[in-house]
Amino acid sequence: MNDIPKQTAEIFAILSRGNFISSNGSRGRLFDVISQEGNFELLREFFGHTGYTLEQGHNYYYFSQPDEQTIVIEKKLEQFAYYIDVMDFFSSMDTKPSVGTRYRVTQIAEECYSNERLKQKIYALSRREKMIDKVAEIAGDLTAAGFFEQEDEDTYKVMDAIHYLEQVITLITIEEEENGEQKNP
Repeated sequence: MNDIPKQTAEIFAILSRGNFISSNGSRGRLFDVISQEGNFELLREFFGHTGYTLEQGHNYYYFSQPDEQTIVIEKKLEQFAYYIDVMDFFSSMDTKPSVGTRYRVTQIAEECYSNERLKQKIYALSRREKMIDKVAEIAGDLTAAGFFEQEDEDTYKVMDAIHYLEQVITLITIEEEENGEQKNP
């Protein structure tokens, strides 16, 4: 294990907090370190001894934990319910959330004022008073999770890690009975 990259502690600090390392963000250099030939496998084995599994998505890395406690899993499910609503909100906008898209908080707030459907969705997502504060809170949540990156006071960029949310949402299926009604789980 003498050949582990010198950035291993920094990589661990980011990923162990549940964040992502995306190729298109300010942590791109860490993405490149992990992507170097042989490093992914080496780091996966190294981090495996800590209870984490290094996982690779489409231009992003993250940790999973095979033996998570039930309470942690329940908290993550609650968080994903919120992210599903957030993705629904952004998918209802004129500019859809795709990798590299830049959103301005003021622009989103203006679009919410002019679109009643968006306004209803954002009021359901945030209890803040002002529209601009509601948008900033949601963008901040996505930034903290690694799905957005703040470029300046008003601008946020969509990271490659957004694919993770899209994948999880795609995996969710709601079974229907033969008469078209939703089954109760």
